[in-house]
Amino acid sequence: MNLQLAIIDLLRGTPKPVLRLLSGKPSRIDGRTLDLNMHMMAKLAARGASSTGAPMTVNALRQAASAYNSLNLPIADGVTTLDTALALRGNTLNARIYRPAAVSGELPAVLFFHQGGLVIMDHLTDDHFCSLLAARCEAVVISLEYRLCPEHRFPSPIEDAQALWDHVHANAADMNIDPSRVALAGDSAGGLISSSLAITLRDQGGVQPVALCLAYPWVTTNDEDQPSLSSCANAFPLTAATMEFFNEQVFPNDREKDSPLANPLLIDDLSNFPPTIIGTAGFDPIRDQGNAFAQRLMASGNEVKHYCFDSLTHSYLMFGRVSKAAEDACETLASSLAELLSRAS
Repeated sequence: MNLQLAIIDLLRGTPKPVLRLLSGKPSRIDGRTLDLNMHMMAKLAARGASSTGAPMTVNALRQAASAYNSLNLPIADGVTTLDTALALRGNTLNARIYRPAAVSGELPAVLFFHQGGLVIMDHLTDDHFCSLLAARCEAVVISLEYRLCPEHRFPSPIEDAQALWDHVHANAADMNIDPSRVALAGDSAGGLISSSLAITLRDQGGVQPVALCLAYPWVTTNDEDQPSLSSCANAFPLTAATMEFFNEQVFPNDREKDSPLANPLLIDDLSNFPPTIIGTAGFDPIRDQGNAFAQRLMASGNEVKHYCFDSLTHSYLMFGRVSKAAEDACETLASSLAELLSRAS
């Protein structure tokens, strides 16, 4: 991986005409052209996968995923981090708390839930993006290592997210958090967690999230009316085969697969949703469901800001070191959430 990182760092600063000569013809899917740096990353990853030939198992995927943490950009300037363990409804769960060092007093908060199909990755997977949220939003950001499947039964991850919500509101004064300005954010599976938690909180009444920020969200287990599931089935880094494997781990024998908590896209009533930012990706098998979720939320009368980053892949939040386009997408989402939080002050 060290050699690959050196290559990635070199290629990130390579002029586009030179990079085009080195990389060969970039992928084109559904009229979109893949970012050249992501194209090179996909080629490097494919070469590594073919050399190992490892079978798809939970442990193998988790080990492979951990290597991608090094593709994060560094922590954003002016942000401090605290690694801690939180007691949440009888479970002790790891978390990293990000704070803007130059801002004091009672701050808004962002509860962040990571990607990984509810099976792999952890609270440090999107380390740079979480720090960027803290910097741009001038907010406390809490990234939670929720319980994973298959060791824990669905919907344990969503239960952990609500436990964190309750913990933050119960301890807001001690954490210097404004309990009336708490947002939810997440990518992929974390988008599912955030969306389902928002619906649960809406239905329960009480204090509501002031905003949601969802990157390439997984919002349904249903595969109907989603051409991207086929056209992007072999895209990097999320493939149809990997998605099927995740489903087998999270919903064994299809248990809970049709649960409303696994399908926020299909909820009958999506009205009274918090202002929501959604950033999908052009080269992503779940692109169409994220786009459809944005459209359904807007049709239900909600405020939605929807970006489709056409040249990027799934998981772009952790690929800022690879691609300037991915870094720019992170900046766009963080700045958009900052606008919503500042408006709520």
